[in-house]
Formats: sequence, structure tokens, C-alpha cells
Amino acid sequence: MRVDRQISIKVKEKELIRLDRELSKIRDEIKSLPSIELKKPIFHSYGLVWSLKLQTSKHKEAYLYIVEAFSKIKRVKNLRKVHQMEPEPISLDKGEYRKLVSKYPDAVRWFIKRKNKFNSTEYAFNKVDILEKKIVKVMITHRKDIDPNLESRRREIEDIIYTNRDNSGKLDNLFGNRYEYTSEYYKLKLQLFDLINPIRMDT
Repeated sequence: MRVDRQISIKVKEKELIRLDRELSKIRDEIKSLPSIELKKPIFHSYGLVWSLKLQTSKHKEAYLYIVEAFSKIKRVKNLRKVHQMEPEPISLDKGEYRKLVSKYPDAVRWFIKRKNKFNSTEYAFNKVDILEKKIVKVMITHRKDIDPNLESRRREIEDIIYTNRDNSGKLDNLFGNRYEYTSEYYKLKLQLFDLINPIRMDT
């Protein structure tokens, strides 16, 4: 019985790996589809972003570049709670940080090196006092014409991988915390939504 159980676990892990590879191919196929511009942008949601509060500073150009290049939109479901929320922290990976410092050497003083939840090194912008949060409208500007069968298969695989703690945990172990249950699943859905429907911000 014990041997049979070990074999069945290995079979399940192989199937999860196969599904993961299939999902990657589907996402690549969706990504390669041309974007069709909409005649009129469609309102999607409100969002929170960082904006520069300082009007005068010798580093204003660098600060603006950091905010515009690396500030991410945080979706807002309830505008009544927006005063309790903060935009996503501005954080860079190693490659982004190196490029930034080569462009603006003083930026080395504005970031804190730390480990994220996946134990990867990142650099967090620590000059939050020069920033202020701003509410923006998130508008859909393009769409992709996706085969319904392809979209259905993508959703089916994502449901198997992400909504089952046991499956996502196995892939965590196999691939080194690439998957996270609940909140990370939502983030991946948002990333794919942006991939299928490119957006813009209206202030």
C-alpha cells in the first residue's frame, strides 16, 4: 500500500507539471495575439497609484522616473474604503535596480534591500514621504480576440492549479514558491486580465 501511495503521488506531480507547461503555452499563445484597439475605452475600475508630492527638488527627474516606471496600480473595489488603503509598494528586482542606479547613481540611497515572500531579493523605495496616493480610472483600451476553447482550457487548468491548496503546494515545492494560494491567484488573474485587455490610467 505504501509503495502504491508513493507511485500515485509521483503520477499526480507529473500531471501537475504537464498542466503547468500546458498553461504556459496557452498564456504564450494569448500573449502573441494582436491587440485590437477599441473605438471607445471602457471603464474597468478605480485604482490607487503613487504620485510625486514634491514640486521642487534636484532629484525630481529621478523621482518622477521611478514613480512612472515602477508604480503599480492597486485595484479599488470600494471607494468608501480608499482612505484606509495604500498603493502597492514600489519595489524593483535586481535587474531593474541595476539599470536604475546606472541611470541615476543617487538612487542607491533611496532603496532598501530585502527579501520578498518568495525569498527573492528586491529593492524597496523608502522615500514614501515624498509621495502621495492618487485615485485613477482604469480604462480598457484594447482587446484580444481569443479562441473560446483556448480561454476555457486556460480557466480549467488555473482552477485545478490555483484553487486547490494541495496542488498549489506541490507546485510550490517543485518550482520554488512560484505559486501561492488565494491572494497570489488573484494577482495572477489581474496580470492576465491586463495581458488580454491593455489598460490606461485616466486621472
